Amino acid sequence: MLEAASAGYLGVDHRLLRAILHRSEEAIPDLVRFASEPREEDRVNLDDLLLDLFHQLRAPAGLPFLIELIRRDPLDIDDDLVEALANFGPAAVDPLLELLQEMGRGDEAGDVPFLLTQLRVRDSRIFDELIGRLERGDQDAALYLDMYGDPAAIPALEAASERLPPDDIERPRIHGFIKHLAGQHRDPEVRDEPFDIWRLYSKKETGPFDLLPNRDRLALLDSESAEVRLAAASASRGEDAQDEKIRARLLQIAKTDPDVNVRGECWELLEELSREPEVRRALTAVLTDSNAPLEERGGAAVALAQHSDDRKIFQAIEELYRDPRSRAKALKAMGRSFDKRFAAYPAPHLDDPDSEIKKQAIWAVGYMNLSGEASRLVPFFDIEQFRADALFAYALCAPGETSKAYVRSLMHKIDDLAGGFKVDEEELVEVALDQRLVLHGKDPVFSDEAEDDESDDAPAVSRKVGRNDPCPCGSGKKYKKCCGA
Repeated sequence: MLEAASAGYLGVDHRLLRAILHRSEEAIPDLVRFASEPREEDRVNLDDLLLDLFHQLRAPAGLPFLIELIRRDPLDIDDDLVEALANFGPAAVDPLLELLQEMGRGDEAGDVPFLLTQLRVRDSRIFDELIGRLERGDQDAALYLDMYGDPAAIPALEAASERLPPDDIERPRIHGFIKHLAGQHRDPEVRDEPFDIWRLYSKKETGPFDLLPNRDRLALLDSESAEVRLAAASASRGEDAQDEKIRARLLQIAKTDPDVNVRGECWELLEELSREPEVRRALTAVLTDSNAPLEERGGAAVALAQHSDDRKIFQAIEELYRDPRSRAKALKAMGRSFDKRFAAYPAPHLDDPDSEIKKQAIWAVGYMNLSGEASRLVPFFDIEQFRADALFAYALCAPGETSKAYVRSLMHKIDDLAGGFKVDEEELVEVALDQRLVLHGKDPVFSDEAEDDESDDAPAVSRKVGRNDPCPCGSGKKYKKCCGA
């Protein structure tokens, strides 16, 4: 199972966790063996999963793997790794002290001394190591001793304070540690609430099929599981959808798959091929067939969004909008069309109780450059579910001229409005602002990659976002491996 997950064939979810953890002690040797093998060729890095599993199992046999994680980057140790080691308590003392001896006693020791303080274990070797660092002038040693929490360190801290000049700013800090330790009554064995691995992973997750070679993804498209077929199809976006075999298979599945959701997804994935006569005819036939399932018509609407100048297509998208069941797909198609004739539709749904309709309304406001509605996107910055969508859309439609100087200042404004960018958000907004410039016929300012798809046959959006840029949808994947159109 671990091999399959590392190769991208299996999702990391509760089903995988259950299969491993229900074996309990039987699984530990397999986990240790997998963790100790060279894994450079893996498509998916499972280090975080292994860390969590060893933490959940409280398996000392996993300590060598955790120590290796520290050795790789001792100056930037993740909080999850700190918590996992603390969970092992006394069992982690010897491995950490050995690592410290291996790394040396200077700055190269990184955060290892800090880790020793987090074990909540009284051990004379830890105490002596911290005192030794204090006496050698380690600026962090006083803090480490305070964290360690042993009042026996007070004389050494007092001596360290006396060695400093009277006006040294470190003296008040050390005196604060002394005062804290003098009132220290903490039980070193007190533990935080138990680690719960289940809250960290989804109940059901398909594998990252976008990482698989095309031949393997083609095989998955024949799976007996509709869930797997849907995920394999969704992974075949962008450049992959132009592979002749995948393209032919997607069109075949769109026409014949027994599951309506799979068919709808495959119709949508044909967007990049919508200018080809055979594909265009098939998509139009589905979209304009009032008896076809809404899932299929919605997928075809998104695929044909760039062709809304065709009266039949425009009217079919409006018809889908009128049905609440297909309204989200209709709004998605409207946004992707850039057609201002749809401008009146998105704004009323920024307050829609349906979260998917609301999300697509946010995107449509951005893509149709509805600057009058931009201020209504700002409150979504505080709602995690819609934050990434709103950041991207706001960057596209915020009032003001579209010039290189303005988008740079707009970048700072969005950062302020959002209360500071989180991980990957700055890059996401940069993609949006570059797209805004390109939509106005100007060169991007943030992307250092020249666009590699300028043909007339490519859909408009694929010419706006670099193929290796992060996808505007906020998934964290590269654009060419996600929406791709």
